[in-house]
Amino acid sequence: MGSGKHVLLRDRFPEIRSWLGKFSEEDKRNESSYRILEALYEVQARIEEEALRRLEEAGLIEEVAKAARKIAFQRVPLIIILGGLPKPLMDEEFLRRSMLDIIDAVAREGYSLKGATASLRDPVEKAALSISQLVEELLEGREDSIHAWAGAVSADRDRVRALALWLIQPLLSALRVAASNALGWVREYWQQGLCPVCGSVTRVGYMKGEGRKQFLRCQVCGMEWVFPRARCPYCGTDKPGDVVFYQPLESRQWLRLYYCRHCGAYWKIVDEEDEAAAKSGLPPRELYDVYTFILDSVAEAMTSKRQ
Repeated sequence: MGSGKHVLLRDRFPEIRSWLGKFSEEDKRNESSYRILEALYEVQARIEEEALRRLEEAGLIEEVAKAARKIAFQRVPLIIILGGLPKPLMDEEFLRRSMLDIIDAVAREGYSLKGATASLRDPVEKAALSISQLVEELLEGREDSIHAWAGAVSADRDRVRALALWLIQPLLSALRVAASNALGWVREYWQQGLCPVCGSVTRVGYMKGEGRKQFLRCQVCGMEWVFPRARCPYCGTDKPGDVVFYQPLESRQWLRLYYCRHCGAYWKIVDEEDEAAAKSGLPPRELYDVYTFILDSVAEAMTSKRQ
């Protein structure tokens, strides 16, 4: 593959699997969740690889890169400049097969597909639902198909929403990889809270390098970009005192919980330059959201107290 020089999820998967095993050992209560995640990452790696191959075979890598270069002056995410995902990634048969692969992989590890009237798998397998329409709607911020899917089997919408997100992640990740050579400016100077590739918001980031430069990391496509530490990625305020941070874990001082006093949002940052963190060892960034899950609990407790 022409893009073989880029790091794909398949290249990261052995390390991801190893760390999920460590998490399982340390947190037996959530062992099944870690197994589901491992199965999910494995199948997403295959989908990402096929999606990238489809872009290459269609000769669209340069077109995607050309669009990515426009981000600097249009100041909108790549997915908007492209007008959605490229056609090879919206092929119904490819999407349906990929969704079934995800469903089967997570179900084997205990993810419930049960609805009150049928399995979540049924509408996908029987083509009673357009997966390409589902993807298109989600990219536009609509959930009509999610509601229809959940309603068809009388299932919880959150479970359906999770399956849909899990399908979109490797598609957008492949788009990011395809555009990678043209994203240099974006990584350094985008400085918006929304992901410059897919437009998603994120609660995860890290500090690295001289001066502990802060980066945000998209939880959907995996894009990473520099973001000012004193600015809220949600409302954009950078007034002194609006953004504060806490280090609530005595044993893991490298985990920072940032909070915006202006809009009430929070986000989680891993200080990769912390000496204790280096000695302890840090998981791959794909797992930072899971690794910092305890900070979500702290943030929720703080919010409850304020209310």
